[in-house]
Amino acid sequence: MFAVIDVETTGGHLYDDRITEVAIYVTDGKKLIKSFSSLVNPERKITPFVVKLTGITDEMVSTAPTFREIAQEVLDYTEGCVFIAHNIGFDYSMIKREFKRLGMPFRRSNACTVQLSQRVFKNQPSYSLGNLTKNLGINLSNRHRAFGDAEATAILLHMIIEEKGESYVRDHSNANTQNIEFEGALTEEMIDALPEDPGVFRFLNDENEVLFVQSAKNIFAEVSKFLLNEIKHSRYEDLFKNIGSIDAQVFNSVIVAELQEIEEIRSIRPRYNKQSIAKSYPVGIYENTQENTPAFYIERNPNGKALWRFVNEKRAYNFLKKLNKERRLTPPSFPNNKEVINKYRDDVESAMVEELYPMRSFFIIREVSFANTIYAIYIEDFSYIGYAEIDKEFYDGRIETLKENIIYCENNPYVLKTLQRYLRRKKSVKLIAC
Repeated sequence: MFAVIDVETTGGHLYDDRITEVAIYVTDGKKLIKSFSSLVNPERKITPFVVKLTGITDEMVSTAPTFREIAQEVLDYTEGCVFIAHNIGFDYSMIKREFKRLGMPFRRSNACTVQLSQRVFKNQPSYSLGNLTKNLGINLSNRHRAFGDAEATAILLHMIIEEKGESYVRDHSNANTQNIEFEGALTEEMIDALPEDPGVFRFLNDENEVLFVQSAKNIFAEVSKFLLNEIKHSRYEDLFKNIGSIDAQVFNSVIVAELQEIEEIRSIRPRYNKQSIAKSYPVGIYENTQENTPAFYIERNPNGKALWRFVNEKRAYNFLKKLNKERRLTPPSFPNNKEVINKYRDDVESAMVEELYPMRSFFIIREVSFANTIYAIYIEDFSYIGYAEIDKEFYDGRIETLKENIIYCENNPYVLKTLQRYLRRKKSVKLIAC
């Protein structure tokens, strides 16, 4: 059986927004068995954009049941079914989040009709629900309402099953712990107990030595995927039978989880992680703040606050030579000319803004409302210092408070690339200069 689900929400943010409507169509893969739909009181305002998109207003949901009041029906309608949605990452995660707020577990095997359609109906110009159903001749009424989108998704599922069979959908559902070939101390119950949150997981041996560490958007899903597929790689030979337990640490911020992974690989050097990340970078390039001197200098100092780090002096010199040439960074010929000196300093600053971070010293702030937590990543003088995790109740808005809670980490090339990628991807990220 399959439970085809669609939800409408107050907005598009996975962690902070709430469900305003849910629809479930239970099907055997050929015909509809039963259905359920309801507006949901999100107990918060709906964004104007979503009101315009869906037609669902604050007035419409004000007298609707809360998710708590329909939770049992959602459990009953999805029990024993594969959870199906068009863009599974959003709908499934929103449902899980609502159950988490109630302190209730929710876990279902699931599959995405976007991914299935890309395999079955190849070369479509678009795989959005609206365009795909139009191109496949599926009638989609009540677009951007849960019951309309869920019904269209159910018809799409029937077409996929007619083309490839029911087993094809099940084979392409998410990692099922029942398919893991367990050995050693690990059990299915240990995997099922893992949180479905962002964070870091660690495979430990019987002596609590960390054998492998990795960040994840969803700890349960990533561990399941790893034990089903990746562990078969030759570099993980004997890992499975050496695992005595799994330690999971939740970070409701994926970027912080990624930074923690890099730091632990560097400091712990787990034997099954790629050792390139743990490589030492003892040589640093530093900014020179003294007048009438080169813009940068190179020093072998593994603990210094370097802008860039390298394995040896030769690579540092080659990089610096290229940087100075491309940016035309040379000390002023007339150090007493303040105008020339100031322009030189501005040129150095501009070069580092383009090469490193958008400003010299700042915090990247991530507020997680449902967890009542603030994450802050600290960059000082263009160098990564560490991150802070603070309960919102104890945050007074002061930069000093953020600094007092910093967990200090080492700056290295992997951190720089990770943060630069994050800042490029997250255009609306909150930055606080300091």
